[in-house]
Amino acid sequence: MTRLKWAIIAHSRLEKNAARIVTNMELNMQHNPPSHYGVVARSFHWGMALLIFAGLAGVELHGFFEKGGDARAALMSIHFQTGLAVFALIWFRLGAVAFRPVPPIIPEPPQWQNLAAKFTHLAFYAAMIALPVLGLLGAQASGKAVNLLGMAMPLFTGEDKAFAKEIREIHETIGNVMIGLIVLHAAAAFWHHFKQRDNTLLRMLPPK
Repeated sequence: MTRLKWAIIAHSRLEKNAARIVTNMELNMQHNPPSHYGVVARSFHWGMALLIFAGLAGVELHGFFEKGGDARAALMSIHFQTGLAVFALIWFRLGAVAFRPVPPIIPEPPQWQNLAAKFTHLAFYAAMIALPVLGLLGAQASGKAVNLLGMAMPLFTGEDKAFAKEIREIHETIGNVMIGLIVLHAAAAFWHHFKQRDNTLLRMLPPK
């Protein structure tokens, strides 16, 4: 047998072995999917949750302090900074979600619960994108300079008090919707954990 034939046979065997390995890996992923979200996804989830809570606390508490005071300005600064940070991080989180298999819920919940969860997550992502954009536009339309960690943000709109008022109203409405989504999300997680007794909540915790 010539060397060329040996090379062809060897190459064919390598291709078959490679295909067999890939098939086994795919079957293994199907039969043994990850039971928990990876450390990157968990870090994004809990880290961004802390940022969102900090931002909400800043905007809710600033009203207790007099206008023009340092404490009020500091709380609003926290609100702006955390909002812009969430906007920067959401794109990385979406990438992590897109390229990481979602651990299945065991036992599997009804289909309507899966659809409700998907809708809630989509609403969350939309709010995390829309709120910082609206907040930035509203601040700039009010004539306020917006900085992220000391760096000036690009100017997207000039001063326009009427436009700023409209943007602020939309921003507040979406913000209230997001608060409702947070309450719903937390309630659903505890419902799954204590009532349905599945692994919905445990998937977002470190594996034991």
